[in-house]
Amino acid sequence: MAREMTVREMASKGGRARSKIYSKRQRREWGKLGGRPPKLTEIDWARIFYMIRDGKSQVECARAFNICTRTIGRTLLKARKAARKRGK
Repeated sequence: MAREMTVREMASKGGRARSKIYSKRQRREWGKLGGRPPKLTEIDWARIFYMIRDGKSQVECARAFNICTRTIGRTLLKARKAARKRGK
């Protein structure tokens, strides 16, 4: 396997150039290494789920944790889909 690609090298190559040179598996591995670290921990998300369950609105939860309401909405949607999938 080729050596690890630096962020600068990734940025210097266009998306198509990278896809021609490197395999899909390699690109996925590099994608897992980079990215923005999560703002909330698993414990924070558990607290948000309990707040929602206890009747707090998404807006109130977002203000309490200083995050966007859309972030809470997306995460709740993913959790509901996962719960439905497990139920089947």
